[in-house]
Amino acid sequence: MVTKNMIEKNRDSFFGKPWLVNLVVITLFVLGFGIRMVDLTDMPLDFHPTRQFLSATKARGMYYQVASDLPEWQREIAVQRWQDADVFEPAVNETIVAGLYLLFGEYLWLARIASSVYWLLGGLALFSLSKRIASVDGAILALAFYLFSGFGVIASRAFQPDPLMVGLILGGLWSFVRWDEERTWKWVVITGLLSGMAIFVKTIAVFPLLGAFAFVLLTTRGLKQNIKDPQVWSLAVITVLPTAIFMIDSIFISKSSNLSADLRFFPGFWIDPTFYVRWKNMIGNTLGFGAFLLALLGIFLAKRGRDRSLLAGLLAGYVVYGLMFAYHFITHNYYQLPLFVFISLSLSLVGKALFQKLEEINNGSIFVRASVAGVILFAMAFEMWNVRVELVRDDDRAEPQFWAELGDKLGRSSSVIGLTQDYGNRLAYWGWKVTEQWPTTGDQNLRELAGKAKTFDEIFAERVEGKDYFVITNFNQFDRQQELKDKLFSTYPILEETSEYIIFDLQRPVK
Repeated sequence: MVTKNMIEKNRDSFFGKPWLVNLVVITLFVLGFGIRMVDLTDMPLDFHPTRQFLSATKARGMYYQVASDLPEWQREIAVQRWQDADVFEPAVNETIVAGLYLLFGEYLWLARIASSVYWLLGGLALFSLSKRIASVDGAILALAFYLFSGFGVIASRAFQPDPLMVGLILGGLWSFVRWDEERTWKWVVITGLLSGMAIFVKTIAVFPLLGAFAFVLLTTRGLKQNIKDPQVWSLAVITVLPTAIFMIDSIFISKSSNLSADLRFFPGFWIDPTFYVRWKNMIGNTLGFGAFLLALLGIFLAKRGRDRSLLAGLLAGYVVYGLMFAYHFITHNYYQLPLFVFISLSLSLVGKALFQKLEEINNGSIFVRASVAGVILFAMAFEMWNVRVELVRDDDRAEPQFWAELGDKLGRSSSVIGLTQDYGNRLAYWGWKVTEQWPTTGDQNLRELAGKAKTFDEIFAERVEGKDYFVITNFNQFDRQQELKDKLFSTYPILEETSEYIIFDLQRPVK
């Protein structure tokens, strides 16, 4: 007996025969990788440079520790900065990039290639999973959104752990669905490893994964049946164990972690309507609020049971994640990257419904197929062009030389405090001059929210004590801190001033 599902499974895609579908998918991946290679060798200042410099500092320290034929003073600084760097998660991505440095040399753009590859591998998992819960046509639409969303292109090539985390989340979800279908120990292990590695790379991966897993397990089999299932317990242990070991070590044994909730958890935001308006705006400015609304509708296009629960769980995990990290959620746009998982998967169901309707109405018309493909290609080309314009707008290749010269001018033995770009990371990374940093207005506002604010005089006395120079390169921040300007100009002589920096001599105050 031929069923409707068999006909659906065997019919051609809206995009044509299987070979043509394969060509379309391969083309998407090639173009997706290609757009991420635009302006490859420029400096990593195009997307949250402070966060990228944290990873770059760790990777360089690992590399300098084992590389040969390097100046010993640079090796000491690089290794020390790596060891002193904030620890928010295990340095998995940084270790991979340090390995690439050993093979090819210390080129920061190698990290861009690595991050892009992580994202594209996540795209493979997305495509395979979307085919299972939607259709080939829906999977193509989901993949196109995932690979060519402007924000996603720029963010997914940044030197930070998030692209690897997103790729692993998608891998974990894909293998979880395979396990749900087959219930074999092989898929328990694969799902545990991929999901566990996602959480290990960055702990926030627990929110979408736990939401999806919990919703599917509880709605399809019930609590009692899951409690009795050894595979469920094994999956939980394999998933949680690596991160649990890391957190126990970093918090209680080595005490290397910076996972304090003091400056991260702000439940007062939950009752502030402005928070939700800014949250909505953040979604709109990153992934697009229209895409988000379509994804919400996509939940109701999913089959009842596992597929709908999977999407609902992803959405619930995202909401809890946003509430737990309320401040950073509306101030750091890369905190929205896990939302790509929910929106892309849900759009596959929207795409399935759309293409089925087009096929039904137009009876497989070649003209309609070509026209729809043309619309999709136009949208992709438009996004790719906008990304290219954004990436090539600024050329920062002269930055290393400027900071190297400033580092030489300040001297190796001097003690310096500064108000410089990216919390002093440019000066430290390219100028080999480590400085204490004066807090930005944003830092001061955050401390006020956390109830840890200090007066200007207290901050100045603490930070300036024992310093030789105060260097200013971030004039936007300097102009916004009038007390600091008045204090420095009225109390200390200027050692040197250009259009790019001011150096105050703290050892010879004006009497």
